[in-house]
Amino acid sequence: MTIDKRLIKNLFLAVLSAIVAAINLNSFVHFGSITPGGFSGMVVLLVRVFDKYFNIELSYSILYFLINLPAVILVAKYVGKQFTLVSLLGVVLVSVFVGIFPYFQITEDLLLNAFAGGVISGISSSLVLMADGCSGGMDFIAIYFAKRFKKSFWNESLIVNATLLLISGLLFGWEASLYSIVFQFTGTQVVKATDNRFKRNAFIIITDCVDEICHDIHTKLNHSATILEGVGYASQKNKKVIYTICGQYETNMLLDIVQHYDPQAFINISDSQRVVGFFNEKPFY
Repeated sequence: MTIDKRLIKNLFLAVLSAIVAAINLNSFVHFGSITPGGFSGMVVLLVRVFDKYFNIELSYSILYFLINLPAVILVAKYVGKQFTLVSLLGVVLVSVFVGIFPYFQITEDLLLNAFAGGVISGISSSLVLMADGCSGGMDFIAIYFAKRFKKSFWNESLIVNATLLLISGLLFGWEASLYSIVFQFTGTQVVKATDNRFKRNAFIIITDCVDEICHDIHTKLNHSATILEGVGYASQKNKKVIYTICGQYETNMLLDIVQHYDPQAFINISDSQRVVGFFNEKPFY
């Protein structure tokens, strides 16, 4: 029986992400009266509304699972089984861990709660992204729109989060709501800095092993390449140049391929800000 090491690693990261998220919810988010974004924010807001205005104690764990379940079903057919499994595991474990982990206060300072909570929220989201999954909720909806309609859900997501903050401000005061902006912004910046799924590098490779390298670029990385003709200024010899683009997560793999065939190859790597035309993106496994 073959053990899928990547799946085991991804499941471990999903569990770790859920632990971090639950600790964050039961500490910084709870005691800082923070309103997170997405489905988590919806559930937090519902729990607080029913507790304050109706004296009814709702279970975050049950609500969070139930509100995510339709989104999981909706998106399952558009992404791979492993992506769905990892993401669903994260959702279930966050629901469980929030219910069994104790509440504990680290600081009474609202700004510190917002900033530290945002950093930890970003770390949790980054861990599950590294596991080729997502943290559920609005991420599922965004993926559904991207896959089904080839449409970005970014603007709609911002509207949802802004609405949550507006409701929170009206019902529970504007101070905590404004600090929630710090929380959401900080978390977004952490994810942006760590997630390389949509970041790309452009490669210019001068080598004598063009055919071998291009073959591996095509078969191992599932990308294409363009071969250019050039002349070395110092040697005045004809040279072939490979130009290709790959995801940042593939950079080390491409470097290994090039250096395997030609340790003396000249390689220039630069950030690729935008690609127009077909480019094979990292799949949702």
